[in-house]
Amino acid sequence: MVTAKPLLDRAEQVLYARLVRAFPGHIVLAQVALAQLLEVDQAAATSGVKAANRFRPNQLSRWVADFVVCRPDFTALAVIELDTAVPRNQQRDASDVKDQLLQVAGIKVVRVAANDIPQEAALKVLVATLPLNRSTPRLIRHAS
Repeated sequence: MVTAKPLLDRAEQVLYARLVRAFPGHIVLAQVALAQLLEVDQAAATSGVKAANRFRPNQLSRWVADFVVCRPDFTALAVIELDTAVPRNQQRDASDVKDQLLQVAGIKVVRVAANDIPQEAALKVLVATLPLNRSTPRLIRHAS
Protein backbone atom coordinates (compact mmCIF):
# COMPACT_ATOMS: atom_id res chain seq x y z
CA MET A 1 0.00 0.00 0.00
CA VAL A 2 1.28 3.44 -0.89
CA THR A 3 -0.07 6.57 0.77
CA ALA A 4 0.94 10.21 0.65
CA LYS A 5 2.32 11.84 3.75
CA PRO A 6 3.05 15.45 4.65
CA LEU A 7 6.42 16.72 3.44
CA LEU A 8 7.17 18.21 6.86
CA ASP A 9 6.35 16.87 10.30
CA ARG A 10 4.75 19.11 12.94
CA ALA A 11 8.01 20.47 14.38
CA GLU A 12 9.33 21.16 10.86
CA GLN A 13 6.10 22.98 9.99
CA VAL A 14 6.42 25.18 13.08
CA LEU A 15 10.05 26.03 12.30
CA TYR A 16 9.27 26.68 8.63
CA ALA A 17 6.46 29.11 9.52
CA ARG A 18 8.72 30.94 11.97
CA LEU A 19 11.55 31.19 9.42
CA VAL A 20 9.17 32.63 6.80
CA ARG A 21 7.96 35.25 9.29
CA ALA A 22 11.49 35.98 10.57
CA PHE A 23 12.98 36.55 7.11
CA PRO A 24 10.51 38.53 4.99
CA GLY A 25 11.84 39.16 1.51
CA HIS A 26 13.94 36.00 1.73
CA ILE A 27 13.23 32.57 0.30
CA VAL A 28 12.97 29.63 2.70
CA LEU A 29 13.50 26.19 1.19
CA ALA A 30 12.98 22.86 2.94
CA GLN A 31 14.81 19.56 2.53
CA VAL A 32 17.57 20.72 0.16
CA ALA A 33 20.22 18.23 -0.94
CA LEU A 34 23.70 19.48 -0.13
CA ALA A 35 24.64 18.70 -3.73
CA GLN A 36 22.43 21.69 -4.65
CA LEU A 37 24.26 23.94 -2.18
CA LEU A 38 27.89 22.91 -2.53
CA GLU A 39 30.47 22.02 -5.14
CA VAL A 40 33.29 20.17 -3.49
CA ASP A 41 36.84 19.82 -4.71
CA GLN A 42 37.87 17.03 -2.32
CA ALA A 43 41.42 18.28 -1.78
CA ALA A 44 40.78 22.02 -1.57
CA ALA A 45 37.42 22.22 0.18
CA THR A 46 38.11 19.68 2.86
CA SER A 47 41.49 21.09 3.85
CA GLY A 48 39.69 23.12 6.54
CA VAL A 49 37.43 20.26 7.56
CA LYS A 50 38.72 18.36 10.57
CA ALA A 51 36.81 15.18 9.76
CA ALA A 52 37.59 15.24 6.02
CA ASN A 53 39.01 11.73 6.05
CA ARG A 54 35.45 10.48 6.62
CA PHE A 55 33.95 12.53 3.76
CA ARG A 56 33.26 11.28 0.26
CA PRO A 57 31.88 13.65 -2.44
CA ASN A 58 29.02 11.28 -3.30
CA GLN A 59 27.65 11.84 0.23
CA LEU A 60 26.45 15.29 -0.82
CA SER A 61 23.57 13.80 -2.80
CA ARG A 62 22.41 11.88 0.30
CA TRP A 63 22.83 14.65 2.86
CA VAL A 64 19.99 17.13 3.25
CA ALA A 65 19.78 20.56 4.82
CA ASP A 66 16.53 20.81 6.76
CA PHE A 67 15.96 24.47 5.83
CA VAL A 68 17.89 26.98 3.77
CA VAL A 69 17.28 30.70 4.14
CA CYS A 70 18.18 32.34 0.83
CA ARG A 71 18.57 35.91 -0.30
CA PRO A 72 16.21 36.96 -3.11
CA ASP A 73 18.85 35.88 -5.67
CA PHE A 74 18.75 32.32 -4.20
CA THR A 75 22.20 32.49 -2.61
CA ALA A 76 22.19 30.70 0.73
CA LEU A 77 22.38 32.88 3.81
CA ALA A 78 22.03 30.13 6.42
CA VAL A 79 21.15 26.50 6.90
CA ILE A 80 18.85 25.76 9.80
CA GLU A 81 19.03 22.19 11.12
CA LEU A 82 16.27 20.81 13.33
CA ASP A 83 17.65 18.30 15.81
CA THR A 84 15.00 15.90 17.06
CA ALA A 85 17.10 13.74 19.36
CA VAL A 86 20.66 13.23 20.47
CA PRO A 87 22.28 11.61 17.44
CA ARG A 88 24.37 8.49 17.68
CA ASN A 89 28.13 8.94 17.24
CA GLN A 90 28.11 8.08 13.54
CA GLN A 91 25.28 10.54 12.88
CA ARG A 92 27.08 13.17 14.94
CA ASP A 93 30.24 12.67 12.85
CA ALA A 94 28.23 13.10 9.64
CA SER A 95 26.56 16.22 11.04
CA ASP A 96 29.95 17.67 12.01
CA VAL A 97 31.37 17.11 8.51
CA LYS A 98 28.22 18.49 6.89
CA ASP A 99 28.32 21.60 9.13
CA GLN A 100 32.02 22.15 8.49
CA LEU A 101 31.59 21.88 4.70
CA LEU A 102 28.78 24.43 4.76
CA GLN A 103 30.84 26.79 6.90
CA VAL A 104 33.90 26.46 4.63
CA ALA A 105 31.57 27.51 1.79
CA GLY A 106 30.53 30.59 3.78
CA ILE A 107 27.09 29.36 4.80
CA LYS A 108 26.10 29.79 8.43
CA VAL A 109 24.70 26.74 10.22
CA VAL A 110 22.19 27.04 13.04
CA ARG A 111 21.02 23.95 14.92
CA VAL A 112 17.83 24.16 16.94
CA ALA A 113 16.17 21.61 19.18
CA ALA A 114 12.82 20.34 17.90
CA ASN A 115 11.35 20.51 21.39
CA ASP A 116 12.50 24.13 21.88
CA ILE A 117 12.12 26.02 18.60
CA PRO A 118 13.09 29.69 18.90
CA GLN A 119 10.60 32.44 18.10
CA GLU A 120 11.09 34.64 15.02
CA ALA A 121 13.09 37.38 16.74
CA ALA A 122 15.51 34.88 18.24
CA LEU A 123 15.97 33.15 14.86
CA LYS A 124 16.87 36.49 13.26
CA VAL A 125 19.40 37.21 16.00
CA LEU A 126 20.93 33.73 15.76
CA VAL A 127 21.48 33.99 12.01
CA ALA A 128 22.74 37.58 12.22
CA THR A 129 25.19 37.03 15.08
CA LEU A 130 26.49 33.54 14.33
CA PRO A 131 30.09 33.75 13.09
CA LEU A 132 31.07 31.71 10.05
CA ASN A 133 34.24 30.30 11.55
CA ARG A 134 32.76 28.20 14.35
CA SER A 135 34.29 24.75 14.33
CA THR A 136 31.08 22.95 15.26
CA PRO A 137 27.70 24.59 15.70
CA ARG A 138 26.12 24.08 19.08
CA LEU A 139 22.56 23.00 19.57
CA ILE A 140 20.52 26.11 20.28
CA ARG A 141 17.86 25.79 22.94
CA HIS A 142 15.60 28.76 23.43
CA ALA A 143 12.53 29.13 25.57
CA SER A 144 9.44 29.73 23.42
